[in-house]
Amino acid sequence: MTRLRQLAMLNLGEMNAVKVNASFDSPLDHGEFSDPFLAAVRAVYVRPTGGVSFDSLYNSWKHPGSIAVFAEGPGRGRTTTARALLAELRNEYPSVRVGQLSYGGLPDFPAHRLPQHANRAYVMELPADEDDFQVSETFGAQLESLREHLARRNVRMVVLTTPEQWRRIGIGAPEGIRVPLGSPSPVDIARKWLQAEAQDLPVDRWLSDDDILHLLVGQPPVEVLEIVSYILDAHRADDSMLPNLKSLALKLHKSSATPFDRQVLSVIAARSSWRSQLLEWHKEANRTSFQRNFLMSCSALRGAPVAHLYASAADLSKALGDGERTLEGQGEPGVIEMVDSIKAELQPDDTVIFNRPDWDDAALEYFWVDRPLSRTKFLDWLAEAPLKGKREALESLSTQEQQAMAQRIGGFALRWAVRQRRQEPLRRLAVHWKGKPLWPTLIELLTSASLHTASASYVHEMLMQWAKTGSAAQRLAAVEVCAGEFGLQYTVKALRRLRHAAGFEDQEVRQALQKAVQTLWSDSTARPTLFEYVVAWCQEENTLEAGRKAFRTLAASTDPLSPALPILLVRSSESDFKPSATDLTTGWQAVLSGISTFTQDSEDAFAVRLWLDAVRHHPELMDFILAILSAAVRDVKGNDSRSDVYARPVESPRDRLRAIVREWARAGEAEEPASELDIPPHAPSYSSVYTQMTQLIDDGLLESFQQSMTDSSATERQV
Repeated sequence: MTRLRQLAMLNLGEMNAVKVNASFDSPLDHGEFSDPFLAAVRAVYVRPTGGVSFDSLYNSWKHPGSIAVFAEGPGRGRTTTARALLAELRNEYPSVRVGQLSYGGLPDFPAHRLPQHANRAYVMELPADEDDFQVSETFGAQLESLREHLARRNVRMVVLTTPEQWRRIGIGAPEGIRVPLGSPSPVDIARKWLQAEAQDLPVDRWLSDDDILHLLVGQPPVEVLEIVSYILDAHRADDSMLPNLKSLALKLHKSSATPFDRQVLSVIAARSSWRSQLLEWHKEANRTSFQRNFLMSCSALRGAPVAHLYASAADLSKALGDGERTLEGQGEPGVIEMVDSIKAELQPDDTVIFNRPDWDDAALEYFWVDRPLSRTKFLDWLAEAPLKGKREALESLSTQEQQAMAQRIGGFALRWAVRQRRQEPLRRLAVHWKGKPLWPTLIELLTSASLHTASASYVHEMLMQWAKTGSAAQRLAAVEVCAGEFGLQYTVKALRRLRHAAGFEDQEVRQALQKAVQTLWSDSTARPTLFEYVVAWCQEENTLEAGRKAFRTLAASTDPLSPALPILLVRSSESDFKPSATDLTTGWQAVLSGISTFTQDSEDAFAVRLWLDAVRHHPELMDFILAILSAAVRDVKGNDSRSDVYARPVESPRDRLRAIVREWARAGEAEEPASELDIPPHAPSYSSVYTQMTQLIDDGLLESFQQSMTDSSATERQV
């Protein structure tokens, strides 16, 4: 329950693991929700009021073929209600498997794009309209035929969109398919969560307190969960360490004598980010900058050993220009005194805790507002802190401790970036963590944030900016996120971001781009758009190298069910995407026009040999494959814009292809007969393939000569 609440609140850095494929909340098999996650949803879901009854909605929707459209703005609970429907269905019918479904890579969503599985239920979020992509305006009109298709497979679906998008795409939709959602009671939300997370907490007493009710009334679900967190922290705190908060009690005309009174006052103060109390602490006489920096260190690096917090406070003092701190002797206050000065408690395991709900987060927020000119230096210190695992005379931080610090810091950076809509905190992490062991933690954090409603909108926009104009670290982060679950869930958005990143000459980015291409190809619905992008990259000078590598990646990949067949040539059903001969030729032209020589470019040679092997394993493809390869090395002249794209190679593409084919034929003829067992009897021999390929190449050469002579004669006549 705690983890589900943290996800909803965007407390991503508070989790022990932020990985998208963690067993609790995320896909078991791309998009499938786990049973623990669904059980948690059922336990805390509050039925909304003011809209359609959840029970009546569920009873009508649970039948095969049903589609419900939730066209609501942010904060209205559309995602939670959709998941609650799936959780209820899974509970009533355990054989039904439920989960997320990606929209795919094309504007239209025809029925054949659905997975071929039966007895399923899906929630599908429509991609937001962006500059050069919009969901087809015929989407609503297609829903009737989609319902019939779902019914035949015993499938149900919930579609998530926005009011603005639905007005454009909902024309022609079946009557009543859009479901109006109400709003859940904030007090009921708090009650459900408190009962689920703390069996010993006196829920009725808390929710009958006038001041707590005042905090809850009118709040959206995310804010309610934040207040729930404060209540839980106050309930679990050491009573002897809770502050009296006499001034706040006097202001509210409230007693502060009993432990419960102090708990309530702590929640009220936390809701105001402890601003008055932090101001009072900072204004105390003799307050030192080292104490302030120690508070920042303990707040930001919570859970780290106190010795590292002490040393990190000295690092922060230096970073902010407060001067060097000599901690080896007894000139500076020691750890025990420093812990006492920030009103914290030193635990037996040498960690530091605050017995005030959210005091550490509030302290960081206070610094951010109070010291605007120190933010940049503070962010640099924050990014470097978990990288300093080894310090003189101190025990080294374990990898697990460093990861925990990184997740904590990443969570702060993400919340700051989303709340203030400024990417600088996350940009600093990308720059400092690139090439370091913490880099995967950043990618997991960004991936997780890109999939959650509270942060998705901003993170999607940020990834686009990083892919377009970011530094090498930012572009690499954007591409790696697109190569993961984000790319599978938001295929269209991933492709657009990859297209921009493809124009930069960075080896790491291009390697990540190849991985992204492989990942997205695994989603059959994304293949048409993905291949269209790759071919386009092959035709433009600034994206040629990226296109060359992306096409070669696909050309050198084989079908798992048929290892001798390149995936670009798979034809298992009529609905499969079939790249055109023209586009395949364009891709091969980019690959074979590379400036590397034959002996150096083994990757290109491997891809060509794979296609030649396919000729022998699948003789029916011989004419098609050889025609494409030979056409790819013909001279490109005339008005074809590609003639200006490809740099002049060390050797001609024609010679390179001829050499690769000849080497392939000679190596094949020298193989033992035992290696031919899986070759069909009517397969062409190596020599016959070589001969036909050579003839096609020579025919192309002859056509080029004839065309040159024709063009020359025409020019002379004009003169």
